Amino acid sequence: LNVLKAPETWSTFQITLVITIFGLLVQIPLGIILALALHENLRGTKIFRSILITPMLLTPVAVGLTYRFMFDTDLGVINWTLGLLNIEKVNWLGSQTSALFAIIIVDSWQSIPFVMLLVLAALTAISPSLYEAARVDGASSSQIFRNLTLPLITPTLLVITMIKIMDFLKLFDTLFILTRGGPGNATTTLGLWTYKTGFIFLELSRAAALGVIV
Repeated sequence: LNVLKAPETWSTFQITLVITIFGLLVQIPLGIILALALHENLRGTKIFRSILITPMLLTPVAVGLTYRFMFDTDLGVINWTLGLLNIEKVNWLGSQTSALFAIIIVDSWQSIPFVMLLVLAALTAISPSLYEAARVDGASSSQIFRNLTLPLITPTLLVITMIKIMDFLKLFDTLFILTRGGPGNATTTLGLWTYKTGFIFLELSRAAALGVIV
């Protein structure tokens, strides 16, 4: 009960919710678009598919360290690129809004291939005869996607959404490397707050309660 009354619990839950919502809004649409593109079996599709799944093979710690350097205010390649475009440098990991944005970018870069593969598997399972019948009836590409493809892949999208929500709830390693929950507790998610409560503040009973909630 003390855990539920603590303001930190609800503030970290709100941060987790923001990352989850915006992460899903980025990852699922982009995953669908890439899956649809690969499903066309155009020339070079197999090579492109191999390149796209590469982020899934990297460890979150390696990804976090790489992007931490890329997001560096003075030495990072991202601000260097912005400088070439005469855009002012951004302190990516130094403010709440930009840090949350950076976390979503990094997680999306590593998670979109996962969404893409599952959607691609769902698209492959759809019988080509359904598409042929729809084209014979004069359906446009947008109508085929809206009335045929989307309903048939919806169960897969629901599974992806459930898995990604679980991933966001336990998001820790990449987040810890990037910001350690900072600045302050501005990017501390519920999972990271559980870690801090138990292993930094040494409030083990409270951390155990948070773990049950998560």
